[in-house]
Amino acid sequence: MLIDAHMHLWNKVHGQVHGQIPVTPISNGVIQIGEARMLGMPAYLVDCQAKADLFVAEMDAQGVDAAVVVQEYLDGEQNEYLLDVMNRHPGRFFVHGLPNWFEPDTVYEQVATLLQRGFKGVKLPAHHLVGTIRLNDNRLMRVYESLALQNCVLAVDLSEGQDEVPAMEEIIEHNPTLRIALGHFGMPTRGGWPGQLNLCRHEHVHLETGGIIWLYRNEGYPFSSAIDALRRAADTVGIEKVMWGSDWPRTMVDFTYRQSIEFIRQSTRLSDAEKGAILGDNAQRLYQFSVPEVARIPLPVITEG
Repeated sequence: MLIDAHMHLWNKVHGQVHGQIPVTPISNGVIQIGEARMLGMPAYLVDCQAKADLFVAEMDAQGVDAAVVVQEYLDGEQNEYLLDVMNRHPGRFFVHGLPNWFEPDTVYEQVATLLQRGFKGVKLPAHHLVGTIRLNDNRLMRVYESLALQNCVLAVDLSEGQDEVPAMEEIIEHNPTLRIALGHFGMPTRGGWPGQLNLCRHEHVHLETGGIIWLYRNEGYPFSSAIDALRRAADTVGIEKVMWGSDWPRTMVDFTYRQSIEFIRQSTRLSDAEKGAILGDNAQRLYQFSVPEVARIPLPVITEG
């Protein structure tokens, strides 16, 4: 299988940064964060909506079988829309619910409701909580325990550097069976290694590459240094811990969806078995996707014909 282990969907941008700075959509992919305007997604998303039907078309074109939707406060909570996506595209998406972690007194009840409604995973945008709420706060520890008991996945994006690593170590120590997907490849170009990478030495902690082409954007395709980092991760924590993710649609302001896959698929420094593990086999096991009877293949493109 080919599985995108980190991407986003939304039908309305209504986000915040660090719980304070508003994020609003303008048009033609432009968003406003506070007073600053920028291209927050490809300009062809004229209504600033990253809808499931658009992404399914990208998946089908590139032979991607399934995808993992992670949420972000930058976009705003999308729980209702994503429940509808799951119903309309059965088997194609594993979707994480997003509670309001800024309300630690009620987050346990929020997560319980999300799981009752059908979510099998929860997103923790930990980088937004820096300076406000500790990840190992006792009120949050109840949530992790509940997720572990119900065999759910916790998707975590840690802040730059390694400041949140000790708290994550404590969370893992208290919940050794909790399935965790560590986002943004552990931030190797932002001071996150070796601490974030080493979290994946724990049995049930995985590393997904969502945003890796952003982290190495200055180098450009085919991202030779990103392949170096993939090799180091595989050699340090095991190839079975590493999962490919595109971070669609944000990273598509610089590169194409196809390029986000091809730099791995065409690499001569990874074996076919390693490519298979990174591009889908590991995510298939973690997220328990059903293997399709017929393999999807990328469509030929007109410029090659």
